[in-house]
Amino acid sequence: MWGLEGVAIILALLAPAGKTFDLCADFSFQKTPDSVWQYGYSAANSLDPAQFRLDEYADASDPVGFWHPSVSHQPGPGWYPYVAYNSSKETQFGSRHGWAVRSGEVAMEASNTGQYSLIRFMAPVAGVYKIFAKFEGVHFGLSTTDVHVLRNATSLFDADIQGYGGDPAFHKVEGASPTAAYSGEVMLQANDTVTFAVGYGKNKTNYCDTTGLFARVVLLTNIRGQR
Repeated sequence: MWGLEGVAIILALLAPAGKTFDLCADFSFQKTPDSVWQYGYSAANSLDPAQFRLDEYADASDPVGFWHPSVSHQPGPGWYPYVAYNSSKETQFGSRHGWAVRSGEVAMEASNTGQYSLIRFMAPVAGVYKIFAKFEGVHFGLSTTDVHVLRNATSLFDADIQGYGGDPAFHKVEGASPTAAYSGEVMLQANDTVTFAVGYGKNKTNYCDTTGLFARVVLLTNIRGQR
């Protein structure tokens, strides 16, 4: 029977140093229990990890597919907060053509009651990880959102999106802060989480708030000190 040291060695081999976990390349509309990525929302207007809930319904019938809290085919109960993804090779219009999302980009929107749209990365092994995230307003009505990156319950990055910073072929780039980016290294234990969050902003409404996200997490040094 394997001891703790043996288990640690196996886990280290499963996630070798230098491995990249790319949200966009790894995105899936299937429920995969072994995935390091989770798509969801907060049960309340809170970034407390205990408030995280998994999305239950996926609709990938169009090039821009959606994860929703529950079964919903149009804005209303169960629709918000959502996580969307453009699986095509070119920029696509989103819901009702009010926004556009680049190829391979994730789009997120909170609810009008302040529930956050959330994506979580769960560390497969202990180690030092490099985190990259870029948020951008992608709604033609100019997104006004708050965006965050957290390690478990601790904030690593907080910013406001005000404007449009998406594909300029679909709308001109404008606004006080159309994009926001974070890069940093953190030590994570196995099953620690890195959460990427989009809220409804200082105006406390999700109207015209769709916000794009590119994110990746790179394991720099695993538990055995390998690089």
